Amino acid sequence: MLKTYILLTLSLIIHCKNLEVNSINLKEGVLIENTNIITTDTDGKIIQYAGHIVIDKGFIVYSGKEKPKVTGNYQTVNGKGKYTIPGLIDSHLHLLNMAGFNWKLQKKYPDLVKEYYNQLPKSYLYFGYTTVIDADNYNPELMNKLKAMEITPDIYSCGAKINVMDNFEMEMAELPINVRLQLPFLYDKFNKNVIIPDSIDLEKHSAEYLVKKVAEGRNIGVKTLYEDPSNGLKKTWENPSKEIMKEVVDEAHKNGMPVVMHAPSYEAQMFAKDVGIDIIAHTMWNWTSNPIEYFNTDLPQTHKDLLKEIATKGIGYQPTTRAVLAEVDILNDMYKKDSMLKYVYPKNYLSWLQTEEARWIKKRILRRPKYLRAVNPEFFYPIRNQFDSDEAMTSAGYKSIEKKIKIIIKFLADHNANLLFSTDTGAMNMYASVPGYNGFLEMNHWVEAGIELDKIFKAATYNNAKAFGLLESLGTIETGKRANLLVLETNPLETVKAYNQIEKVIIGGKLKDRKAFAAK
Repeated sequence: MLKTYILLTLSLIIHCKNLEVNSINLKEGVLIENTNIITTDTDGKIIQYAGHIVIDKGFIVYSGKEKPKVTGNYQTVNGKGKYTIPGLIDSHLHLLNMAGFNWKLQKKYPDLVKEYYNQLPKSYLYFGYTTVIDADNYNPELMNKLKAMEITPDIYSCGAKINVMDNFEMEMAELPINVRLQLPFLYDKFNKNVIIPDSIDLEKHSAEYLVKKVAEGRNIGVKTLYEDPSNGLKKTWENPSKEIMKEVVDEAHKNGMPVVMHAPSYEAQMFAKDVGIDIIAHTMWNWTSNPIEYFNTDLPQTHKDLLKEIATKGIGYQPTTRAVLAEVDILNDMYKKDSMLKYVYPKNYLSWLQTEEARWIKKRILRRPKYLRAVNPEFFYPIRNQFDSDEAMTSAGYKSIEKKIKIIIKFLADHNANLLFSTDTGAMNMYASVPGYNGFLEMNHWVEAGIELDKIFKAATYNNAKAFGLLESLGTIETGKRANLLVLETNPLETVKAYNQIEKVIIGGKLKDRKAFAAK
């Protein structure tokens, strides 16, 4: 971090001196000339102007309307008729989850796994994501390998999730108690339902200790979770108390990190707001635990009031529509009809997707209604009785959730909420949760919901950088910032298609044609 600040300072000094003589001498430079620059100012207002950008040794050393005199070693990009914007940021994904493969398949096909992860960074860069933020780094060794690749996005993480004992994830994985006690769980001393053996050192399970471990791992955020029975499951798990979660928030803020909470329901987002969570992960797609209201898509006044308060407080909001709509694509056999997959998935992997073995996720989705009725019949029998088949109920469920998602994000956008662009790529190992491409699909869902293109642009650049404390180095086009840029063929403030019409990708000052990142 100190080295970065020194380089930034030197770049600023060089820039000021060069302006005096109207000449910039470059060592490892790039000149983007006569381009349409789209960025935001320090207050987050979008600005556009025709101008020039000069890069040297990975940093922007000049951006402005006047064309400077440039000498030395550099490449030139003719930006006439093009649009140059900051590199995109996806602020919520699961980089280490392999799309389409569970752990058994990863053991069975090691060569496919190797090809997948070799392509993974390129897939994000192919769609302009020069910065990605992993929500749950459970495999530091693999993460470090991805970071060490020659060409890769800037990768940040929220470290390992901080979860209370017997939480939702532990219950869903059906972990035995001896395994749970070996995890870095958060001891909720305010919850009398959970009994921890005397042999456990509770100091190592305190909010202070766990947050400190996240900070020591050079992470930029803390991730936690709250799930309630509005998902249709019968509640057998523990959620954090407000008291213990406020301790987590306080400790995270002491260490300069925001807290991200998985909270896809009304109850969860009310909890997040009350305890001071900085960033809510996922749209409020679960509105009620009342089965009679399950398919209702009329946004209740209580929910409107909560969303208005979230917007007013400036709480970051990660809609992640792809977390749900990727499942719809799986049911519709996305791999058979989407030609874009060939640019981000290796050929051998695409061939495997054609096999019966690859349908395991679709089968899992189709089995879900029976599973849910088995674990919580009181909730699902009234719903099931409305339909002729499980398939019909599943289809109706996805349609109602999709409508709810779009209603929520449109409502938030209309109230100037702090929307943070994110995709949840990698969630549940779904092959339709496609690295890189998922971002373009997410943007299209936002457009379908009626979100203006300027808000999408800000959410994927300025807002994300600001929310995670990265605005000093990323998110805008300014002198001294890291040179992560995209040169587009069309204006992203006029059409969402611009994000799939990338001509050049600049990552850390390295200039690349987009096609260099296409899968083989």
